[in-house]
Amino acid sequence: MRSTLTIRSAAPRVRPARGHAPMRFTALEIFLLVLFVITIIAAAVGPSLVRDRVVPDETVTIKVSEDETLWEIARAHPIVGMTTGETIGAIYELNDMTGSYIVAGQLLVVPADPAFGTAMARR
Repeated sequence: MRSTLTIRSAAPRVRPARGHAPMRFTALEIFLLVLFVITIIAAAVGPSLVRDRVVPDETVTIKVSEDETLWEIARAHPIVGMTTGETIGAIYELNDMTGSYIVAGQLLVVPADPAFGTAMARR
């Protein structure tokens, strides 16, 4: 009598499901994916790296009036070529501010318009 010995592996065989081939990327697809990720990162981080902080050459010190906001102060002391929001950012930087809280009587350094000189600055 002849016996046959069959040895089976303990690990199960994994076969891809029918109709589904393993996903493989070509070099072009990988390049385009990497380029896309770099573009997204550059769009998110780039503007903050490229844009220089604009701090005006001329400044004046003003006293904050009752119920006055930083928005009103920035609109009254604009920096040419900047939005009101960007001017507020320059006021933050000039005064080493970390928040937007201001109080009446507080002294703030703000941009001065050289066309009007310091005589027009509020006190």
